[in-house]
This record gives sequence, structure tokens and C-alpha cells, in this order.
Amino acid sequence: MGYVNYFAKDCLQQLPWQKISQRGVLIVGCGKGLDCAEFTDFGWVHGVDVCRDLGRDFSHPKVTYFRESAEAMERQSDCYDLVFSVATLEHIHDLLSAFREIYRVTKSGGLIYTVAAPLWNSAEGHHLKYLGLFSEFPWIHLRLSPTEIKNYIYANKTAVDLQDWIDILQQEQLLSVPLVDGDLVSYAENLVNFLSSDYFNRLPASCYINGASQLPVNKLIRNELWQDGETLLTPDVLIELISKGFTKKELLAVSHNYVAVK
Repeated sequence: MGYVNYFAKDCLQQLPWQKISQRGVLIVGCGKGLDCAEFTDFGWVHGVDVCRDLGRDFSHPKVTYFRESAEAMERQSDCYDLVFSVATLEHIHDLLSAFREIYRVTKSGGLIYTVAAPLWNSAEGHHLKYLGLFSEFPWIHLRLSPTEIKNYIYANKTAVDLQDWIDILQQEQLLSVPLVDGDLVSYAENLVNFLSSDYFNRLPASCYINGASQLPVNKLIRNELWQDGETLLTPDVLIELISKGFTKKELLAVSHNYVAVK
């Protein structure tokens, strides 16, 4: 996962100390474990997640996994020199509790580094940019209802167009209705059910800024939104989405980055 490597390198540049061999790291939302691979130069690495395949793809003598939720971890307070979380918080429904837990388990003087992406109200919400299925219809998840998205698929897509998405849902055991091979109706039903599910928290970008700002850190390095997609936000699309209560800033906020020293 190239994006994890990118953010891990940026994170390491923000460390308030140089020697790391005796320090501990917590990876919140470690998934199958590959996120932990970026931090084995530290003294020890803990990973937490609730996924069924926790730590399946990476084992290391320094790495230990715990099946715990970010909102209510069983880790000790003031325990970790670094708490790192990438592409996880956008799935957490009780976002403020997750931020508070991350703060709680970080040592005084330790670094907190989180990235949430993609944010729900961006053009990439729910990974829609991934595989390019609806590239011709940006913000489709905000502009159409689930039924309208299904009808759009029936009119404009084929089962072949949806196959890569269906393969991913099948691999991750995220199918919601019986799948008929090559059948557009069952493919569309599964895809739209996934897009309509609680897999993402659907929170506006402001919730990330406001939640992180409540943490009483000693040094704030970043609490910012990264924007993308302005070329897709044509005047007509903007007017349409403003009428639904969205702002331009919200629609362009694709990720949130928080970096601070406790």
C-alpha cells in the first residue's frame, strides 16, 4: 500500500525525537498488518483493529495485534510514543471518542499522526474514484438516491463494468444479496447496498477538524483538510449540491490530516 508508506515517511519526519529503537508505536486500524511493517525499526509495535483478518498478512517479532475498536481501546493510558492511523477514522462512527482514545494512549511528548481519507462528501467518497466506475458522474453518491444509482447502472453500465468492484466485495465478504455470475441486477444490488451501508461514517469534514481541535495537545502541527476535485465541480454540479445543503469547501475536502505532540 503505497499511500501508507508515503504517510509513514511524513510521520517519521515529524517525530520530536531521533532515537526510536526503545520507543513504542500503536497503529490504529492496522487491518491485515501491512501498516505495521513501516514501523519495525521501533522497539515494539502494537496494532488494533476489529477486522476478521487482523494481522493476517504481516508477522514480526516486534509486532503484536489486538482485536479492539478505536472508540474503546483496552490499551493503557500514556503508553505509546507514537500513535499512527491512516485510512481508518473515516469508518469510525463515534469519531470524537476515537480521537479521545488516541490522545489517551499517547505518552506526554508523544506524537499523534492521523489521516482520514477519502472523506464522504468528496468526489472520491466511498472510494468511488477507485476503479473509475462513476468517473463520468462525480458525487453520484450525493446526487442520486440508492434506487436512482441502481437505475443509472442498469441504463449505463454492464456486468463487466462492475466486475472488479464485485470481485473486491466478494473477496472481503461484503456481499449483501446472493450473487449471480454475470448478472447486472445482482451486481448492482450488491454494489449499491455497499455504497448505502455504514462501512463509512458519512461525517462532514468539519467533524474531523472540530473533533481533533478538542484535544489539549502541547504542540499542534497540523489540523487541516486537503482538497481535490475542483475541475470536476462544474457550476451546474455545484448549484445542484448547494441546493442539497453542501458547501464548496465540504465537497472538495478529500482528506483530513492531524499531527500533534501531546
